[in-house]
Amino acid sequence: MAARDVGDGAIAGAITGIIIGLAAILLSLIGLGALTQYFDIRQVFGGLLPDVSGASLTITAMITILIFLAIVGLILGAIFGAIFEHIPTTSAITKGIIFMIAIWVIFGLLLPIIVGAGAGVSAGVTMASIITSLIAAIIWGALLGWVFTWVARRARAPGRAPIVRP
Repeated sequence: MAARDVGDGAIAGAITGIIIGLAAILLSLIGLGALTQYFDIRQVFGGLLPDVSGASLTITAMITILIFLAIVGLILGAIFGAIFEHIPTTSAITKGIIFMIAIWVIFGLLLPIIVGAGAGVSAGVTMASIITSLIAAIIWGALLGWVFTWVARRARAPGRAPIVRP
């Protein structure tokens, strides 16, 4: 674990969180917020993120969601940077996908089962939620890996050897 990777990961995570937040707000503003029972990025974290479907119509709520997701992204990015070298693949994008799938398994599958979330919901909605949250985790992970590579290349000190990230 290099301190540089933790810092780069934190920056990349914050940027990724803001991008994901903007995407969620845009989906809500164009009327797709009503589809959250089928496509809900909050399910990546077991529904622990705030709902943006109705709240995104106010500027205060939009800013709150963006700040919250930037903080969540910063924490996830720092963890990603800390374990980056230990994820068994060569591509940063693939490493990001593997990392976010692991987060999805913990918070999107195991935690809801342990706390009994989803009881009384139809099997179709549950399956759609699982599939779409997996897709959201893959998108978030790919974006995190790509932004991590971009940040690492931009953050290198002048006069030093370039940072090579596949």
